[in-house]
Amino acid sequence: MNPLVRRFAFALAATGALIALVAMAAIYGAVLWRIATSTHGASGDYIAFYAAGWLVRGDGAASLYDATMIETAERLLYPGVLRHPLAFLNPVFVAWLFAPLSMLPYTGSYFAWLAINAALLIAVLHTTERHILRDAPDGLRRLFIGAAALSMPVLATLVFGQLDLIALAGLLGGYLLLRAERPWPAGLALCAVLVKPHFLIGAGLLLLFRREWRAVAALAIVGVPLLVLPPLLTAPGTLVDNAAALAGVAGSSDDLPGRASVMANWRGFVTSLTNSSNALYWLPGLAAIAIGALALALPRWREATPGPAFDRAYSLAVLFPLVVSPHLHTQSLSLLLLPAALMLRAQLDAGAALDRTAAIVLAGYAALFFLPFFAIQGLSLTFFLTATLFVVAARAWPAGEPATVRAAETAARVPAPASKAA
Repeated sequence: MNPLVRRFAFALAATGALIALVAMAAIYGAVLWRIATSTHGASGDYIAFYAAGWLVRGDGAASLYDATMIETAERLLYPGVLRHPLAFLNPVFVAWLFAPLSMLPYTGSYFAWLAINAALLIAVLHTTERHILRDAPDGLRRLFIGAAALSMPVLATLVFGQLDLIALAGLLGGYLLLRAERPWPAGLALCAVLVKPHFLIGAGLLLLFRREWRAVAALAIVGVPLLVLPPLLTAPGTLVDNAAALAGVAGSSDDLPGRASVMANWRGFVTSLTNSSNALYWLPGLAAIAIGALALALPRWREATPGPAFDRAYSLAVLFPLVVSPHLHTQSLSLLLLPAALMLRAQLDAGAALDRTAAIVLAGYAALFFLPFFAIQGLSLTFFLTATLFVVAARAWPAGEPATVRAAETAARVPAPASKAA
């Protein structure tokens, strides 16, 4: 690339990232203030988890997936005027996780969960920096970690009180333990992803195609009871109600189930174009995308050997549900942190120019800020970002040896100094 063009691209990416950073600080400062003061109907997604925890503690567990009941509970518990009630669609065990927090007043409970989420984010970023990006140059590593911490998906997860950082932590733990050839603990770590089970589809397929039977066994032994026993103990028929609620979201477009027009997936793009969430419009295209994504990923999953090839396969496993999921909002793009870190390491191992790599990081940060606002304005384009990342991971993963391997080989070629005679 021409040096002048490269400098212009870097300046453009840096400018967009700076605008995004300043705007995001102002926006989220205002949102946090509104949530703290319960004004303007700002509640975040946390109100659904809080109400679900309150219901399972009391006599409303059997109505956990009843839209009318959850809305009634949310309006009762929220200290202000609630403009947008939300459905509870997660597994029953998630409601029980929030039962202790529901003992606190709503505002105090929200900030307690915010603190827990922030601590989890710090742990994920520290682990990523230490175990994935440890050989990256200091400046680039800090740029990536800072951009990830201040990205729109991560801040949406924090401010709205979502669960996606738990899923990200489970996927990160599963990756590190599988790389360390510890399949049993890896399967246990992946159980954390069951807070949003559809995000486990790619990792589950990867385990099956790699014949990681011990990891699959650990996931099944803990995961199946985690999904099945709480519904059976909560109320008869709750598991069926959960499945029916999830199925009902596919054909709905109102505020309670999921605001389809602003989703960060193919469904969001089609809905924003047609102004209808009718499955006949978006489901055929999504099915074709799923088949195509599977065709791209399967060879990589089958051929994945320990090392860089496994990084590529695992990145595709994390990206796969982000591409094919019919229910995906901005906060769930926080899962991009893991494949992005693995791709950054591969770029550096392949000898990519540092200024070009930094420009890509800044451009990605800016894109993750601006694309959700396009969706709010009526055109959801975020799907094309995740689809592009998936195709790049499948077809153009950077080829190179890990930096640690290159360093060891270099050291091996350097003659050892002769020992001094006594």
